[in-house]
Amino acid sequence: MNWDPQHSDRHASAADSHSPEVADAIARLAAEFTQCFPTKVTEPRVVGREAEYPVVDSQGRAADVRRLWDTLLAAGDLKAKTDGPDSRLVVGLEGTNYSYALEVGVGTVEVNTRPCHDLLEVEAIMEEAVTRLVVAALDHGWQLLGYGIQPVTPATLPLMSPKQRYQSLYRAMGQEWLWYTVTASDQVQIDIGRHELVHMLNFGNLMAPVLIALCANSPVYEGELSPYCSGREGQMAAIHASEHRHGMPVRPYRSIEDYIATVSESTFLILREDNVVVPSHQRFTDYLAEHGPDFDAFLFHEHYIWNSARLRVAYGTIEIRPACQQPWDEHMAAAALGVGLIEASVEIDAYVQAALGEAYWSIMRTYHRQVIRTGLAAPQPAPDFLPKIVDLAADGLRRRSQGEERLLAPIYHRLERHMNPAQRMRYRFQSDGIVGLLRRTAIRPVATKLGAS
Repeated sequence: MNWDPQHSDRHASAADSHSPEVADAIARLAAEFTQCFPTKVTEPRVVGREAEYPVVDSQGRAADVRRLWDTLLAAGDLKAKTDGPDSRLVVGLEGTNYSYALEVGVGTVEVNTRPCHDLLEVEAIMEEAVTRLVVAALDHGWQLLGYGIQPVTPATLPLMSPKQRYQSLYRAMGQEWLWYTVTASDQVQIDIGRHELVHMLNFGNLMAPVLIALCANSPVYEGELSPYCSGREGQMAAIHASEHRHGMPVRPYRSIEDYIATVSESTFLILREDNVVVPSHQRFTDYLAEHGPDFDAFLFHEHYIWNSARLRVAYGTIEIRPACQQPWDEHMAAAALGVGLIEASVEIDAYVQAALGEAYWSIMRTYHRQVIRTGLAAPQPAPDFLPKIVDLAADGLRRRSQGEERLLAPIYHRLERHMNPAQRMRYRFQSDGIVGLLRRTAIRPVATKLGAS
């Protein structure tokens, strides 16, 4: 993918400012980073899903997910995971097909599937795992929501999970970090190969406004209607905004070395020191100048860069991040769209650059800001822009020959109505308040198997 000429001079001066020692460390890190991805990708690409769900009481207030662990462990097929070998804090439960994890906020639970052959396998595993959670929550009079944020409880320190690293991140970032205690995203992991790392990283970030336009679902939080369709992305855009840690990067990357160099200019928020996680305020390049090419430290630093697409060394995947959690009757929509986009990345990338011209990246960044606020009401960058991209994504799914294209039906329905879930929810909230929001977003145990709520 071509880089944006508007930003080439700025990047060149930043790269030139590195000392020979830091430049060498960056080159070594880039080589090691690349080696972590496979030379050949399985066909069809292996996929997995990480889905976060707010857990609330009958009034919509955040519940405490930790109180569900004993019920979930009773069947004997899950193993408790703690926050370290000496910790008594249970932060998740691990099973064969899926796992549960405590999120940044104690009112949010994450469900992770194992790597799967196709999205239909992901769908079946997710429905089994979520059904089990819903039933456990009912024992306490609680509900899981197919929604992208805590609707009532604000982001406060008492809501934060007491993990050591979260406490250090709060010390490093202050109030900004607490925003992560209330959000609920829907992320998909997709296998990629060594030869396509730069292309997939740039393309995944380029598609952020497409995913938000079609999958935003967090317009109401703190009990009030916000100015955003995606409250998640709208608020997070302001977090360390000068470092572009969230959403779309300021420009596409030219190489993995360029990526490592750019990310290393950001603040190293927390680091491990004598087996303890402590806050930090230095740039990662300063750390490299002192310690050399410490790959584990780089991965720890990079984990707290929250752009819309991330390369995940641990899994050999591209992680697609900007979608809110979806309504349960459409719960595979964001994952299906993400996989379809990646499978058709070459065709879609060519279309976007041809339709928008040399300024395509800056145009998409403008569109990104617009869709966060107004969803499918935002003016598209070109005529029939979204329908064209969705059709190409559907073609990408068809090429996988797994029947996964049916999962895009909700996306087509949203296009036809010119309304995403957030736009629908704004009307529901304005007419029926928080009661209507809970009624629409609550995941019902009888309906989970049927795929309707």
